[in-house]
Amino acid sequence: MPAWRAIWFLYWHMTGQIDESVSCIVIDSHVHLYPDAIAGKVVGPLAARFGNPPAFDGTVAGCIEHAVACSIAASVNLPVATKAESVRHTNTFWSAYAPGAGGGAARSRVVSMACFHPGVARKGEEVEWIAKAGFTGIKLHPEYQHFRFNDAAMDEAWAALEEFGLVAYLHAGGERVFEPPYNSSPAEIALLQRRFPRLRIIAAHLGGFHMWDEVERELAGTSVNLDLSHTFFWMDAEQILRIIKRHGASRILFGSDAPWQDPGKVLEAFMALGLSDGERAAILGANAMRELGIRL
Repeated sequence: MPAWRAIWFLYWHMTGQIDESVSCIVIDSHVHLYPDAIAGKVVGPLAARFGNPPAFDGTVAGCIEHAVACSIAASVNLPVATKAESVRHTNTFWSAYAPGAGGGAARSRVVSMACFHPGVARKGEEVEWIAKAGFTGIKLHPEYQHFRFNDAAMDEAWAALEEFGLVAYLHAGGERVFEPPYNSSPAEIALLQRRFPRLRIIAAHLGGFHMWDEVERELAGTSVNLDLSHTFFWMDAEQILRIIKRHGASRILFGSDAPWQDPGKVLEAFMALGLSDGERAAILGANAMRELGIRL
């Protein structure tokens, strides 16, 4: 057992302040996976575009193997639809991995959110289908999908997500392979939350990749959940810690953006932040279980 897990066990037994069911659970809430038939065609070109080798091959099996080696209990796939017509087909494939779909041991180590696209014609109906398929949230990426969160055309989707209690998992801020001006920002996300106050939002990259000063002004302390993907090694650890403390550990989710970052290395960097055991337990697993409906 890794030393930090042993410490958690000891801390829980001595104080009772960490729930036993989550004290040792690590969930990577932000990974990108592909069906075996296309992973080899997609991951190589994307890795070349990003300029770094992938941590694994982008398949479910590759993700599980890597996660086990890193002591990660489960990984959450966030598929991105680049075309509206691919949404239903993609979601049909990933529905076997939806949190509400059940399944065996392999399914418990990989769960998937649904994809969505602003070009879907009947947005409310599509959100309803997604909810009935067992998904607990959708992923949206405004750079690849060429839209802004507060476009009027998206209001039907946001309202439907509120109605069905699904999470809107949003790419936030800049993007390594796109040029500014970007379609999303912390201020845009804060406005969306004000317009749809019951909408359950998780903003990736700690609320805005390379926009972290704006995150501190616009999002820190709000009800928006933030994930840690593509923050370590891209920003100062001091600012990561400051945002966590200001925002509250109960609204932060651990994530790596694998395979484009190595989950094991991200986990090591996270453990070096100097957070309390309770904060670590919340961020590493408990918050993802609560927000994304993950049961292990």
